[in-house]
Amino acid sequence: MNTAKVESVFQSKWFVYGLRILILYLFSVVFKSFDLTFPHNFSTFLFRGQAFSLMYVLFGLLVWEGAILLSRWMERNTSKENVSRRLLLLCLSLLVYGLIVSFLFGLCYSLFDIVLFHRYDAWESFSSLSYDLYFGIFMFYLLLLGYNGIAFYYKNWKESQLNTERLMRENIQAKYDVLKSQIDPHFFFNSLSVLTNLVYKSPDLSAEYITQLAKSYRYILDKKFENLVSIQTELEFLESYSFLIRIRHQSSIEFDIQINENIKYIGLIPPATLQMLVENAVKHNRFSANDPLHIRIRDEGSFLIVTNDLRKRAVVQNSIGLGLDNIGKRYELTGEKRIEIIETKTLFIVKIPIITTHEDYHI
Repeated sequence: MNTAKVESVFQSKWFVYGLRILILYLFSVVFKSFDLTFPHNFSTFLFRGQAFSLMYVLFGLLVWEGAILLSRWMERNTSKENVSRRLLLLCLSLLVYGLIVSFLFGLCYSLFDIVLFHRYDAWESFSSLSYDLYFGIFMFYLLLLGYNGIAFYYKNWKESQLNTERLMRENIQAKYDVLKSQIDPHFFFNSLSVLTNLVYKSPDLSAEYITQLAKSYRYILDKKFENLVSIQTELEFLESYSFLIRIRHQSSIEFDIQINENIKYIGLIPPATLQMLVENAVKHNRFSANDPLHIRIRDEGSFLIVTNDLRKRAVVQNSIGLGLDNIGKRYELTGEKRIEIIETKTLFIVKIPIITTHEDYHI
């Protein structure tokens, strides 16, 4: 039986009431041990003793439910008060409730003994306001409330933990959505910039460019509400995006993609990760038809390795610095894994963690 099933059993109504009955019965046995009218031998467990325990359990269940209802009523009606005042009012109300319950139990106990067993010992203690009787009853009542308070506190603590975790996840998701929303204008406006230059050069290529741009942007919109996509899906998008790049740069950029077929389908990464890395490489490096920019993508262990030649431009135009920072933050929000950046004299390398299991993923 897994943890969820065990927890559901402990939280079930039958288990809760069964535990209350057991506790009340044990309290009744302790109470009888202090009542000298019950012989301290085997006869204690005969009819009168068990009848008393039954009466005690039934009365205790009613008292227990009453205390819970009173607590909830007080919480609702004192919600506008500060915490200290709310706690004080709750304690005072339960204290008064306990005194009333103690009096009623003494009366019921006395009548129970008279009607069923024609015994007047309990009635004499009750009518003379015996300190021992009332104090003993009240102490048992406080024990009940103490147990109930611990159970109530534990339940609220668990709920608080779950709410905190839910809010944390919602907060992470909100931050992640903001990062994803940055991709849309970042990708679109850069593509429009390319199209503006292309329109004057070749209307036919412009039309084809628009078709591929629509296909690529549809991917951005379709994956807008997904936090992860398969590597194969990302590669299909990268193929469309690379077409847009080749129209502008012709043979100035060369791609070399070598990824295990199994990894393509079981591996997951945040949407547009590879596209942003390719765009980053194109934007920040010099290249020409005679000296093309080589971009290589391969898998190595639990990473995708994206490598490009390093020939830094002196000035980078229209850069708003989203690429690597966006990818890094998205990985920080989704799990424990982090991207790795390695820069040598000739190469710029980014290692992208491949997410393959739910344990790697926190949203």
